[in-house]
Amino acid sequence: MTRRSLPLPGCRALFAVALVVAFQAAAGSAAGAGVIWVHLCGSYTPGGGGTGSSIGVAHSGSGSRSISVGYQCPPGLELSGLEILADGSGVPAGTRAYWEVDAPPSFAIIGAHTEGQGMITYGVNQNFGWGGGFYWKGGGTQVAPSQVAYGSPAILSPYFGWQVVCGLTTCDGSSKPGQISVLGLEVEAATNIGPTVTPTPGTLGATAGWVRGRWPISFVADGPTGACQLNATLAGMSVSQTVNEPQNQASWHQCPAGWFAQMVDTASVGSGTVPVSMWARDAAYDYGAGHYLSSTVMRWANVDNTPVSLNLSGPTDAASTAGTQYITASAGAGPSGVGGIFCSVDGSPYQFHGGASEQIPVQGLGPHIAKCFAQNNALDTSGQPARSALQIWNLSIRVPSVSAVSFVHIVNALRCTKKRERVRVPSRWVTVRYRGHPQKVKLPAETRTIRVVQCHPRIIRQRVREHGRWRVRRVVVLPRATGSLIKHIPHGTSTTISGWLGTAQGNALGDQHVTILAAPDNGSGAYAPTAVTTTAPNGSWTATLPSGPSRLVRAAYGGASTVEPSSSGDAHVVVPASVTLSISPRRTHWGRTIRINGRLKGGYIPAAGEVVVLWIGWPGGSTEIGHLYANQDGRFASTYTFLRGNGRETYHLWAATARESDYPYAPGRSRFTTVSVSP
Repeated sequence: MTRRSLPLPGCRALFAVALVVAFQAAAGSAAGAGVIWVHLCGSYTPGGGGTGSSIGVAHSGSGSRSISVGYQCPPGLELSGLEILADGSGVPAGTRAYWEVDAPPSFAIIGAHTEGQGMITYGVNQNFGWGGGFYWKGGGTQVAPSQVAYGSPAILSPYFGWQVVCGLTTCDGSSKPGQISVLGLEVEAATNIGPTVTPTPGTLGATAGWVRGRWPISFVADGPTGACQLNATLAGMSVSQTVNEPQNQASWHQCPAGWFAQMVDTASVGSGTVPVSMWARDAAYDYGAGHYLSSTVMRWANVDNTPVSLNLSGPTDAASTAGTQYITASAGAGPSGVGGIFCSVDGSPYQFHGGASEQIPVQGLGPHIAKCFAQNNALDTSGQPARSALQIWNLSIRVPSVSAVSFVHIVNALRCTKKRERVRVPSRWVTVRYRGHPQKVKLPAETRTIRVVQCHPRIIRQRVREHGRWRVRRVVVLPRATGSLIKHIPHGTSTTISGWLGTAQGNALGDQHVTILAAPDNGSGAYAPTAVTTTAPNGSWTATLPSGPSRLVRAAYGGASTVEPSSSGDAHVVVPASVTLSISPRRTHWGRTIRINGRLKGGYIPAAGEVVVLWIGWPGGSTEIGHLYANQDGRFASTYTFLRGNGRETYHLWAATARESDYPYAPGRSRFTTVSVSP
């Protein structure tokens, strides 16, 4: 059949959409179908010159000009009618004119009826020679005279229409016309094909990889009746308001093809594998299920928004004799795993290290700096994974040093000479500024001439027995301090102390600062700087210790960029206590009392006081006459009464300190004070 679209000029074409559970059972319906109801009016101009609706098509008899198909708009009505008017003369038998609604391939017409009381019939099935009525696949119904409405039974047909047919040998429409006019027709059509949902490339859930941050959810949907509503959820939560497409009731395809696009923050659902649901529904309603025909596409998104962590550990100071040092980089990430660790040592380009843990080798004298960051396998929309914060680790590799301290001179001192030396500086990375921006530049290796002081230790030949045989080997004799590490000095005097500084290989360290630390010999361990000195080219040094109590003395070297710090053993300065004593009166009588006053000088008196022993002596003997405690300022006092006696006698009195662990002075005593006793 020839298909034409016939909208009436100035007419209003209405399409009302509803859904049904299934095709009518009488028409062999199938469960799960959706149904649309179509209200229409239209026209057809003879000769096929009219424009028309996409719903119905008008047809005229082939080769006949006596039958026309047109429209009629009854006065006072808003809708125009669809009319078949047979008014020709000499129309041969079998000639027909008809108006037909052809359903698209995905639809089946299951019913139709005229709207209201708007149907007009004239001269059809009234002995005028004209027959006609409504028809569909496998059936039809004749119209009755003056019939004003029609409703079809349950049908299942790809088309529905009505017709006027000449049933006589010839028909004369000019004297006996035939007419069927329909003011409005409502067609019920069913389809069991819902919308198709197609995710677009790049949408969340379209890739099996891990994602993070903000990602789009996007898809397109379409079907026989279009896509009227669209929505999407992430982990069961709606990502936006439902998208409602405009519904055009003048077409079988009543809603346009839908497009959904919405950015969503995946951080709102944490980390893990979560469902992404994409949903669309069309214009057909399934009455049995109680909802519109719809389709859902489910995808799964691997989401990882867990922050990436990185921890650096290892030595911060190491001796050059310990070999290559290693900084441990340990990374942590969420379910996507650690993608790798990137590290730069001393400004070099970042190097990739696979895995969650890596040992970064560092070697060479001097300070070193390592900078590292880690990343996971979750990408954002720009294809970038998540990174940890930049971690920095500082490490110094230095030559071990040796410190010696003594109160006497140094033997086996190094012999030093000044000379020029050619040294090779290896290539290195430095940061320069070019046009205001920092740039990494690799400087090439070069050779320089420098002035150095070289000091050489004494080397001797030593005969040793190894594996049962005598051998002669060369032995480096390191400088050492000779003499005692204990020195006794009077109270209130200073003294000198000497030492040597060099490497463990015997190389002197000249022009280096050495700090002399001292602690009172009272068990406190309270070392404090007391002097600073500088080493000579051969590594030797000398410092002056100010007066003070008995002390433990050591030398400390803070190290340099290429030399490890070191500390010497303790030397011991022994200082006796200083005690003064006064007696009043110096001349007395038997049975009288004298007063004794004294003081410990130099301070450092324990909180509980310091024991002072009073002695009295005479020709041929002496004895203790009392134990006193000096207070915090060192003062002590007592009395002594002489027993009754005869004659004149002279006594010597003095005060002495005892050996105490918390008093930083060696035992000392005062001078003798003479007291004369007479009757």
